[in-house]
Formats: sequence, C-alpha cells, structure tokens
Amino acid sequence: MVTIGDSFAIVAILGGICLSAWALMMAVALVFSNKARHAQTRLTNRPWASFFLGFGIWATVGLIGMGMIANPFPIAKLMGWTDVMALLSIAAVGASGLAVHAAERLRTLAPEMTPYTAMAKSAAVIVVSGLVPILGWFLIVPFVVFASTGAGIMALTLREPQTADAPRFML
Repeated sequence: MVTIGDSFAIVAILGGICLSAWALMMAVALVFSNKARHAQTRLTNRPWASFFLGFGIWATVGLIGMGMIANPFPIAKLMGWTDVMALLSIAAVGASGLAVHAAERLRTLAPEMTPYTAMAKSAAVIVVSGLVPILGWFLIVPFVVFASTGAGIMALTLREPQTADAPRFML
C-alpha cells in the first residue's frame, strides 16, 4: 500500500536530483568554462556524432560498469560505481556545453538578460525537460546523456589551440 509519505518521498527525491543536476551543470560551466565551450562547439557542429560516440561509450564501458555493480563482490561493486560515476562526470562537462549553447540562444531572444541568468534558466529547462512523462524519460534524457557524454569526452581529450604568442614548453 502506497501512502502519502511515499509519494512525498518520491517527489522530494526527484526534486533533489533535479536541483543537483542543475547545480552541477552550472558549476561545471562556470568553473571549467573552456571545456564547456569546447563541448558546446562539438554539440553545435556535430550533435549526431556526439550522440553516437556517447551511445557507444555507454554501450560498452557503461554496461561493463553496471554489470560490475550487480556483482556481489565489494571490490567489483566499487569499480563499477567508479566507472559509472566517471561517465556521468564526463557527461556533466558535455551537459554544461549544452547549457552554454542554450543560454546563448536564450540571450538572442531576450538580450536584456544577463549571461548568468540565461545560463541558470537554460540549465533549468534542460533538467526539467527530463521530467516530462514518457517523452522526457525515454527520449530527452537518453539523448542528453549520450550526446553530453560524447561531447564531454571530446572536450576533455582535445588539446587547447595554441596562439602564436604563447610560449611553448618542452619537457
């Protein structure tokens, strides 16, 4: 039997997850702005390539990690959780790039909006869109996670372009 307390607990858990995802997207976009810009460029120029790269990563590395989580041995569980959390951390970088891209589009519609406000609102829209029943759960969330993982991995592995006046150090 489901009580009202169970319903409140589910709503509170969903609210906490959404608030945490929003805060993570904002923090990564603000702290690692160059990587967020690289992810934004990747998502803008090659969204389907990012999606399929992320899908391939989750289909291999993610499934291995989830299989290790299901293993009864504590070390295997720890390795599985580490694997999945690493993939979600990479996806956070890509999702911050998506939030930067949405913020720029939002500022073209409302130029009086500050960059921080546009970023906060666009990150909130991305997170809350995943709460839409059926469409959000099975279409928006997987697309955002896969595309963000692909864009995040490319943003983290690509080197920064060097300018002509920047000193070059050789080790």
